Amino acid sequence: MENADTTLPKVSVILTTFNREYFFTEAIESILEQDYPNLEIIISDDGSSDNTFAFACEYAKDHPCIKVVQNTHSKGSAGNRNNGLDYASGDLVLLLDDDDLLFKEAISQMVEIYLQFNKHYGIIMANCTRSDDGFLSGKGINETREISFQEVLCGKLQGEFITLFERRLLGTRRFNENLKRGNMGLLWLRMHKQSPCFYLHRPLKFYRIHAESLTQNMKYQPLEMVKNYEQDILLFYKERKESCPKHLANLCVTAALLYKQGGDNKHALKKIFQSFLIYPNFKALGALFYLFLPKSFIPKLNVRQRVEK
Repeated sequence: MENADTTLPKVSVILTTFNREYFFTEAIESILEQDYPNLEIIISDDGSSDNTFAFACEYAKDHPCIKVVQNTHSKGSAGNRNNGLDYASGDLVLLLDDDDLLFKEAISQMVEIYLQFNKHYGIIMANCTRSDDGFLSGKGINETREISFQEVLCGKLQGEFITLFERRLLGTRRFNENLKRGNMGLLWLRMHKQSPCFYLHRPLKFYRIHAESLTQNMKYQPLEMVKNYEQDILLFYKERKESCPKHLANLCVTAALLYKQGGDNKHALKKIFQSFLIYPNFKALGALFYLFLPKSFIPKLNVRQRVEK
């Protein structure tokens, strides 16, 4: 990485890591190889028991732009991101997991868009390349253009994206550490409400799919997963009911099925009726049918991954 050019916006890259010494080096090298000249790199370690933290400290000795912080106890993915955010001082922020890689021009191309429109867009998004099949991981958009809040609100975008955002949009808000899944999507919604967003239709991150991926490796815990859906349903409820009632009703159906799988038929029935009242739909009727079957008859749900990165 070149010497810092302070005439350009400072970008804080927060690399969160935990026991990934075999992936960590590739991730940090992909940041150091960026062609953007004004970076600070914050490595937030969640109490690794392998050599990850030691490797991070060695990199910090050789690169003044790197700051290493470590949680005193494991906080999970949300807490680890929050720990990194607390130390960020850049105008713009980018979050990166320790098993993903940035393409060399990733940050410079996103900042170029940010400056091209005179900082009008506080959120810049781009796509990612999947490691398993080489296809784009982000779905729902296929051209470079502005993304409306309504598109995000109504679930038009699915899958994995890379996001650069103004730090001011966060303020003192942080990711919800009580949610084990989907903890990022809810905060993204609030940020998209605050600022216009521009999407660059090209891959700027290598999204690694492997057996130990956080989203792949988490145990199937329906009653934990449904907590995120309950908060998602409440957030911007009125706006969704007016703009995209069908999407809101579908969220309720998914929550109902998760409750059923978790053995909570009472709340499952409540969500089914809520879905039908919002927008009469056959999915709610189907969920009602499932309610009278053993929970083993319902396959594990391929719960959509919210736009989180």
